Amino acid sequence: MKNIFILVCFLCFAGCETLPRNPEIWMELEINACLPTAIVFKQALNRQGIWAEVFRYSWRTDKGKLRGHAMVVYLYPPGKNKLWTYDALGSYRTYAYKDDVVGIARAAHRVRGNTEEVFNEEFIK
Repeated sequence: MKNIFILVCFLCFAGCETLPRNPEIWMELEINACLPTAIVFKQALNRQGIWAEVFRYSWRTDKGKLRGHAMVVYLYPPGKNKLWTYDALGSYRTYAYKDDVVGIARAAHRVRGNTEEVFNEEFIK
């Protein structure tokens, strides 16, 4: 019985997805470093054969202040149709089409608990 329990535990952990991590994790702690952090993470993903793009968008706060943010969108694991977005808060499963930057930005903003409308969405090439 003990062996069966160990086997079941192993199979559960072996089936878990481990998301890629940013190789320059220290960048996440810097103020206003979302763009360079996204660029470094995109390059690391591309080196591993993972499709990834950097995108940016803007929004207005409740007090009318203009804000902007940059993130990475990537497909993981390779060959699967699972879209993720990454920023200093981590990777979040994001439901949008990989070539629809407007849908990606809106979904990524909302999945992180934000309710503001976004605009000026664009891929950074």
